[in-house]
Formats: sequence, C-alpha cells, structure tokens
Amino acid sequence: MHSDLTVLELNRSVKTVLQAGFPDPVWVRGIVTGLRRVSGRGHSYFQLADTSGPGKQPDAVVDCALFAGDRSRISLEAGRHGKLFQLENNTEVRILVSVSFYDRSGRFQLIMKGFDAEFAGEAAAATLQRLVARLSREGVLTENGTLPLPGVPLSVGLVTSKGSAAETDFLKTLDESGYPFRVFAAYATMQGNSTSESVCAAFNRLVTSPVSLDAVVLTRGGGSATDLAWFNDERVARTIAQLPWPVISAIGHEIDTTLPDYAAHTRAKTPTHAASVLVDTVAAFDDAVSVLKHSLVSSVSPKILMESMRIKNLVSGLTVHLASLPSRKADELHRLASGLSISVAAKLHSLLAQITEAEKQIEMRDPEKMLKLGWAVVRDTDGLPLRSVKQVTQNQIIRISMNRGSLTAVVKEIEDD
Repeated sequence: MHSDLTVLELNRSVKTVLQAGFPDPVWVRGIVTGLRRVSGRGHSYFQLADTSGPGKQPDAVVDCALFAGDRSRISLEAGRHGKLFQLENNTEVRILVSVSFYDRSGRFQLIMKGFDAEFAGEAAAATLQRLVARLSREGVLTENGTLPLPGVPLSVGLVTSKGSAAETDFLKTLDESGYPFRVFAAYATMQGNSTSESVCAAFNRLVTSPVSLDAVVLTRGGGSATDLAWFNDERVARTIAQLPWPVISAIGHEIDTTLPDYAAHTRAKTPTHAASVLVDTVAAFDDAVSVLKHSLVSSVSPKILMESMRIKNLVSGLTVHLASLPSRKADELHRLASGLSISVAAKLHSLLAQITEAEKQIEMRDPEKMLKLGWAVVRDTDGLPLRSVKQVTQNQIIRISMNRGSLTAVVKEIEDD
C-alpha cells in the first residue's frame, strides 16, 4: 500500500536520490544555448544541449547556472594557464558540474564548477569538415594557393591582435634574420563573436591601402579549440580567396587546424614558423644569387686577367713610344725647318731677280733718259700727250718737250703713214 506524499516530500526524495547518485561533480559536454546574464548579480544562466545534425532539434537539453563566485574562480584558473575563459552561444564545451535539484520548485539543473579550456568539441570538428568539403567543391580553398609567392617577399601585411605574443614572436624572427623586411599591420579581434568580421575588415584595409605587398600573414597564438573555432567562418575563407597576395595562415599550434589553414596559400605551425617561411624564401633567393655570382666570377675572371695583361702591354708600349716622341719630333722639326729655309731662300732669290729685271725695265722707260737720248714729247695746249697724227689738225698749236726746255709750234703739214 502506497503512502501519500506531499509535493515537497516527493521533491526532497528525488533530491536525495540524485545526491546519492551524483555525490561528486561530473564532466558534461554539450552545446551552449540560451546564454543570458543577470545584470547586477554576475550570475549566468544557459542550457546545455546534445549535438545534433544541421537543422535538427537537439536530442536533450538541461538547464545550467554559473554563479558569480564560480565564474571568478574559473577565470583566475584559466588565466594562470594563459587561457581566457569565455562562454559563448553555439560553442561546444566540456564543463564540470554538480547535479542540483531545487525541491521547492522541482527544478533540475546543473551548477557549473569548472571549464575544460583544452576541449576540442566533436561538433566544432564536424562543422569544420562540412565547411571544408563544401568550400572545396566550390573551389574557394584553392584560389589563394594559385598565387605565386615572390622570391623576395620583403613587404609583408600582418593581420593579428595588437600587442599580442603572436605579433612579438613574428616580428622578432623577421628582425633577427637581418633582411630588410617591412611589415604593415592591420589589427583585428582574434577571439569571440566578432573575430571573423574583424579579420575580414583587416584584410580589406590592406587591400585599400596604398602599400604594395608581397604576402600577408594571418596569425594568433595558441588557445583552446573553442577559442580557435571562431576562425571557422566561411566569410574568412572567401575573403582569403579574393585577396591579391598569397596568405600564410599561422593560427594556434602545430596540432591545431582552422578553416584559414585550408584557404591560405601556406599553413604555418606557429607565428614564429610563419616568419621563418618568409625568411627562408628570401634566404633561398639570396643563396641562388650568391651561387650565380660565384659562377659568374669563375667564368669571367680568366677573361678579365687576359684583358688586364693586354692593357698592361699596351700601356707599356705607349709609354716607350711617348718617351721617344720628343726626340723623334725634334728631328722631324729640324728637317722641316731646313727644307723651309732652303725653299724661302730660293723664293727670295727669284723675287730679287724679278725686281732687278723690273727696275731695268723701269729705268729704260724713264722719260728723262729718253729725252737725253734725243726723244721729244708732243702735247696739246691742255698738256695731254699726242701719240698719233690723227690727234692733231692743221694749224693746231702744239707743245714739244725736249731734253732742255720746250717750244710751241703750229702744225703746217700733216703726213700720215
């Protein structure tokens, strides 16, 4: 025969059974949904749901509570391990809970006491694989890989969190290489709901900037699977596919894989490894140039030596030639002077002979001498010489100049031969 129980008695019995069945906290995994925080008190309430296929209702859900005191303790514990504790909707988590049953309301819920920051949820992995499969069929994941990585990628875009360890490690590795890298940073949020939007915006800022880039690095340090799952957004992959430069993805550690790793030109294990990829590429080019330089020197050196010897011989011969040039030129000038002296003397002698002959001719034609020889000069009254009888007329007065004096006469008779 069954005894009658009040509602409170029943609830307390159920609570006793539950406490006996779960005396210690247990680990439970599921998807966070319906997360809400009670303002002012610091408590958070949410539901934990079993994973299910796309578009399907979860197989089961349970109410959960995270009280302010437990939140502070969990955050401090995560911080001591270099992690950031943050609950977000639609993320798969593994949490430590105590089973609770409130007998006054008959409410069953889990009280969160711990958080596994290293948990990699099955749902996140499945979601990533579905994205990879779909974007691969569309050809999105191979676009960036077709871009060539320049042989000397010294101008680099960097998408990361400002002041992060990832940024420090990356820049330190580049600086230690000794090569003249130039880094243009576009900072982004690398955790939380705004991750994909912020990363895409950072890529777009690099696209619209006036700088000329050879490659772009997307990087953040290690974190939990939940932290890194924020990068598994197809908007990030599609943006990478449209970029004009090869992208190096370095998110998390070697064991971590995110969607940008599939979409990028090159996947690096860590931020330091991403820098090493660039350094090694430049170093390979440097080595190739050095090999070519040595090869060129080896092939050209003998020719340079031969040409050097030929030039030395030419210089030596020219020196001897120039040394004897003054004496040879002096002899040549002496010969020219002697020839010129003889030529000038002969020319002068010929000119003197011509002058003497001209003087004789002038002397022979001197009027005074002609008059002394008995010749006379006949002129008209104007003093003009009369050279022919045709210039005179009968009864014309003429003047006749002789050796000693002159006379005036009248033409009486003209005889023409």
